[in-house]
Amino acid sequence: MQNAVERSNLAGKTVLVVDDEEAVRGLVKLYLSELEVVVVDTVSAAQARECLTKYKVDVILSDIAMPGGETGIDLLRWCRNERILAPFILISGFISPADVRIALSHGVQHVIHKPFNKTQLINAVLSSFAVSDSYTTLVDSYIEEIELNQQLFMSAIDGFAAAIGARDGYTLHHSEQVADFAVLLSRKIGLDDKNVQTARIAGKLHDIGKIGVPEDILLKRELLTQGEFDVMKGHPEKAAEILGSLPSLAAVIDGAKHHHERFDGTGYPDGLVGENIPLMGRILAICDAFSAMITERPYRPAILPEKAREEILLNSSTQFDPELVIAFLAIPEIIKA
Repeated sequence: MQNAVERSNLAGKTVLVVDDEEAVRGLVKLYLSELEVVVVDTVSAAQARECLTKYKVDVILSDIAMPGGETGIDLLRWCRNERILAPFILISGFISPADVRIALSHGVQHVIHKPFNKTQLINAVLSSFAVSDSYTTLVDSYIEEIELNQQLFMSAIDGFAAAIGARDGYTLHHSEQVADFAVLLSRKIGLDDKNVQTARIAGKLHDIGKIGVPEDILLKRELLTQGEFDVMKGHPEKAAEILGSLPSLAAVIDGAKHHHERFDGTGYPDGLVGENIPLMGRILAICDAFSAMITERPYRPAILPEKAREEILLNSSTQFDPELVIAFLAIPEIIKA
């Protein structure tokens, strides 16, 4: 009864057969035709690897001794190193105790001795499909958990940003805009998804250190005095202090701490020069400046995006990384701003 239930849910399942003997591959296809699964046959470990890099396979059924110098044990090792978790069935006329130990240590599902019969093969494949389904369910649940945690994490980030905005509405809008620009620039220079996400979060939180700036300075409508500006200049280090207490935000510290460094070394807080400035800091420096210029402030009007682009270019190699400037000014959304 169990087999009948399992067999009714096999649509789309794929078995990869790896054996250099045509007769064995034909026999496996014949026996498994009863299950109405897809059977893909290959003659070597090399062919099997090529197939596994292109297609999803639910069960792997492999001979041990094959031409080309690679064995089924080698293929099993490769699959596990590549995180291919499809259940693995070994078939062989002879398997040594050493090979059995190796196979078990790599999680082989079954070992079938030649000559095998239809019942042996079908039962091994059906039980392997059950294991494969369990893997899929486990992975899907893990992905759902990650996505939920990611949503909660981003909600916390938005909460941090809102805490800044509660004191200064400009900073909230500015931080959202810097985050958007940082994502565009990060993608433009080819950063991977993880670093693009880091850029987004760093953009949102780069001014979180302003929480420690007194409101009479933060909200002042006139230009700051030198003493007040010195207080304001402390916000990047305050941001690093705040973010440093939260391990999950460690990757964004570089951007928050160093977005006021200048490429020529005259910036703050550390006076870093050129590529000694962390990449995330160099990215945010451009995005922060562009956003600030095109946004109206109580003590000065906004300037046109065209003029802001000219200012970014004018300060290439002094305030900004020249290569990032070229990339930033080539972003379609920036060109059309």
